[in-house]
This record gives sequence, structure tokens and C-alpha cells, in this order.
Amino acid sequence: MDGFTGKLLEVDLTKGEFEESSLSEPLAEAFLGGRGLAAAILYEELEPGVDPLSPENVLIFMTGPAAGTPLPSCHRSDVTTKSPLTGSYLCSSAGGFFGPELKFAGYDGIVIKGEAKNPVYVSIEDGEAEFKNAEELWGKLTDETELAIRNELKDSRVRVASIGPAGENLSKIANIVSDTRTWGRGGPGAVMGSKNLKAIAVRGHESVEVADEKGVSEFVQDLQKRYKEDPQTGEAFPKWGTHRFVDPINEAGMFPTRNYQEGRFEDADKINASSLRERLVKRSTACFSCPIGCGKLSMVTEGPYADTVVDGPEYETLWAFGAQCGVDDPAAIAAANLWCDQYGIDTISAGSIIAFAMECFERGLLSKEDADGLELKFGNHEVFREILRKMVEREGIGNILADGTLAAAKQIGKDSEKYAMHVKGMELPAYDPRGAWGMGLAYATSCRGGCHLKAWTISAEILKGDYDPLSSKGKAELVSNLQNIRSTVDSIGVCAMAGRVVGVEEMVEIMTLTTGMDFTPEKLIEAGDRIYTLERLLATQEGITRKDDTLPSRILNEELQEGPPKGVKLGEDKLNQMLDEYYKIRGWDENGIPTKEKLEELGIGELLG
Repeated sequence: MDGFTGKLLEVDLTKGEFEESSLSEPLAEAFLGGRGLAAAILYEELEPGVDPLSPENVLIFMTGPAAGTPLPSCHRSDVTTKSPLTGSYLCSSAGGFFGPELKFAGYDGIVIKGEAKNPVYVSIEDGEAEFKNAEELWGKLTDETELAIRNELKDSRVRVASIGPAGENLSKIANIVSDTRTWGRGGPGAVMGSKNLKAIAVRGHESVEVADEKGVSEFVQDLQKRYKEDPQTGEAFPKWGTHRFVDPINEAGMFPTRNYQEGRFEDADKINASSLRERLVKRSTACFSCPIGCGKLSMVTEGPYADTVVDGPEYETLWAFGAQCGVDDPAAIAAANLWCDQYGIDTISAGSIIAFAMECFERGLLSKEDADGLELKFGNHEVFREILRKMVEREGIGNILADGTLAAAKQIGKDSEKYAMHVKGMELPAYDPRGAWGMGLAYATSCRGGCHLKAWTISAEILKGDYDPLSSKGKAELVSNLQNIRSTVDSIGVCAMAGRVVGVEEMVEIMTLTTGMDFTPEKLIEAGDRIYTLERLLATQEGITRKDDTLPSRILNEELQEGPPKGVKLGEDKLNQMLDEYYKIRGWDENGIPTKEKLEELGIGELLG
């Protein structure tokens, strides 16, 4: 199979066994790779209703057909499982080097089941896999784990995907870390921890065969030229990274501040792109074969956070520990970013949970005694290190916060759920949908919960102004189309930052050149529709319906007081109107469940049984 190795590694931790299986070519063509292919395998392997932290849950690492080829910015990999945070389907994409290395080692993906008796890690090299004792690694931070494994294997180029103490202690916001890149949201690190799997180490020396080597070589040159010439991929992202979004989102009045109580942060100029570049950023960083280099290495040289060195913070983390917590100190944010990476904990969820706790504290729902003596007030970044440690170690107030905002609100009670900013249990990210209604529909219908990445309407609604952001008109079609396209992007392995250059036509070219399969734009978009519909089917099997496709009460019923959205109410009526249109476009019934006719149209039943 050109573009693919044609092999999957199946890992049974309970039995302590490995088995190779063949990748189905029809499935690869129908679901493209990465996210789509992993969803198809999860559908076949996972029984509905399984406890996400039980041995019966399935954890899948999957690459796309372009991973490991010379094609630039096309090497992201996906982790798919059942989320302990939401109790439903989870997919998570990450860049870095792990995906290409897995292909070099001879596998398109890894399918993990069961639970080891004692902590282990899996070492894979050139088609050979073995279990390694990880008892001495248990308790180590992620960066310590990577270094220890590389030293043990005597190879500095081994790529490691590991969990930190957060995953070991089954925090439902724990992530998986590899070379400072993370499969971040929804708690996949807790799934690894529940399986006593500390890490996966991969090393390979094979090349990835493609259908048209000459065509790939020519297309690489074409893409490199276009990346360089485009003002976004050639100038803006290399210089500013995603920090550049702080100013326009704040100006649009949708930069969530102090747990979504406000839409403008008065001190945004202290944590924007120019401020970070002046105070912290030392150089750019890049993933495998990427000419963009949107990552930014930051270093704190003075003050209480001196000696902090971290790849980040990017926009979402900058917001989560910045405006969301009322903090204007970029050094404190960078330090929190580093601690989260080391502990193996999602920065978006962690920052949002702390912001929720701060609001509860200021409203008198949490006392100082409840907070273990911590002054959980907005702006007090001095609590970050201790509250993160407590969350990771499940100590005191940290144990209440470790499993997400919704779970914490249920424990705190006192009507605190109305301050929990989440969808389906997943904390909302850095765009207040009261300022862009399409983003609200995207949050409500995201396949994994409160997520901006499955349909980033910000470009169309705010940056380009193609749509009135404070109107429901056209948003159902916009969100559905973006979700389909993003499904193909994640499945092929393309980076979102490359989207200015790599569109549908380019992805058709990538699929054709790498796999030799006959693709057209229509076939590619149909694959995206198939993937998203399957993901919805996986969610509905866990009980997700229209009742869950909603937004927090604050978002629906409270008006912002500054900026363009000032005095404008989104409301349940508008959301329901968009949902009705959206379900109709999708071919789902009025309760948000894919119809039999839609499943037949996409061939899901024929492909998966």
C-alpha cells in the first residue's frame, strides 16, 4: 500500500502480547488515515458503555498517508479513545516527530487494549516490539521520562510518547506528551495511566514508499515556494506564532476573561505577540519537515519564574493562564505552561478549571479553608504552581478539580454549575461564542466536546469578515463544511497552520501522489462527511443527543458589556435554529442522530458492518 506501511501493531497489555495486523485498503481509502481511520477501528473494537478507565477501553495511535514523506507540514498523528472527561468519543491530534518515526518503524498505527499488571513501556524499532519495565519511570515527569528512555535505549533519536504524574493518577484532563507536543484534550493520558502504560518509544530506519515519487518531489518544491510566498505561512506565523490572535480576538470582544465573565482583557497588550517577542521568545521551533515554524521557544531570565524554558505558550495556553485567570504576567503563564507539560496535563482545561475555582472563591462558594489556604483570586498567579501540583497529586482541593470543571461543580454544589464553562464536560477554549455565533454552533456540535479545532469559524466570522458574526445566517452550512474539511485535514495529517496553502485541491494531490488512489475534491469531502458522521455515531452510542448539543447558560443568557457583541444575546432560540438547519444539512434526525439513509449514502454500514 503506497503511502501506508499496510501494518498495524496490536498491543494486548493484559496478555503481554503483540500481534501485527494488515491495514484494510478499502478502509484506508474511505477514511483516509489518521483521525478517520482510527475512528473506524474504534467503532469496530469498542463496546458502547465501557468505562473509559477500564481495561476494555481501546487506545489508538494513528498516522496519515503523508507522514514520513518529504511533503511539508503533513505529519501530524492522532490519538483516539473513549474520553474519561466526557464519557464519549475522543480524537486528539499532535505534531512533532512521533508520527513520522512510527511510519519509519514499520507501522501506520498502534491499537492498545487491556491493562498491564505493573508499569511498562513499549519499545518499537524497525518492526520489532517489546515490553520494558517502567516501574522506575513511574512518578517521573514527561521530560525526565523521555530522557531516561533514550538513555536506556542508547539512542538520542528515539521518539517517546509518555504520560506524567497526572496520567498516572488518572486525572481526567491528563494528556500524552512527545517532544513538547501533546495529544492534549479529553484525558487520553488517564487512559494510558489506567493501562499501566507509561510510554511508547519508537525508532525506525525505513522510508515511506509513495505511488509517484517524482510527483511528490515536484509537489514538495511547489509547496515550499508557496509557503514562503504566502504572508501568513511565510511571515506572520514564523514571526509571531499563534500569539498573533490575541489582539484581534480581544478587539472583537470575544477574548474570554475571568472565566468568561467578560470578553475583553484590559491588559491584553501585556500578553500579546509583541510583548511575548520582546520579553520571552528566543527562537522559533518546528515539527518534522515543516518550514513554517509556528512554535516559539520562550525563556524567563529574571524574577520568580527565572530559568523557565518552554516551547510555548501558544495562543490557547496564553489565554487559559492569562485572561481567563485575570493574569497579565507572561513569565507566570510560561511557567504554568512548562509545569503542565511536565506533569502531562492539558493547559486549556487546567487554566479554565483554575479560573472556575477562582470565580467560586470570589463568590464565596469556596472558602479559604476549602481551598487549602490558597488565595484563589483572579490575577493571583502565585497559586499556579501549588494548585497544579495539588490537581496532579489529587491532594485536597486539587482532587476536586482534577477531573474537570463539570465534575468539580458537582462536588462543590451551591449552584456552581452555572459557572462551569464546558460543552459535554470539556472546557471551552479561547473564543467567546457570544462574539461569533458560528463558533457557538461549532462548540455545541464538536465531535469531542467544547473544542474550537473541528470548525474554526474565526477566520470567516472575524478575521476575513465573510459572515456577520452576530447572526445565525449561513452558520449551519459554514460549520458543517468546516467540520468535513477539518476531518480530512486531521486524517491526512496536515497541520492547520498550513491551511492557507494546503486546501482541498492540494489534499487531493497529496492523496493521489502518496497512495495512488483515485481522488477528486468531491470524493475527499465525502470522506470528511463520512468521518464526521461516524464520529457522531460513536458519540450517540454513548448517549449523546441533541440535549447535549448546547452551550453554558452564561453564554446563552448573559450579554457581554464591551466590544462589538455588547448588549447582544445569543439565546437558546438562535442556537436551536442553527441546530435545526445543521442537522438537516448533515442528514441527521431532529435529535441529532445520523439517519439510516445517511449511513447508507456514506457506505458506513457496508464498510464497518
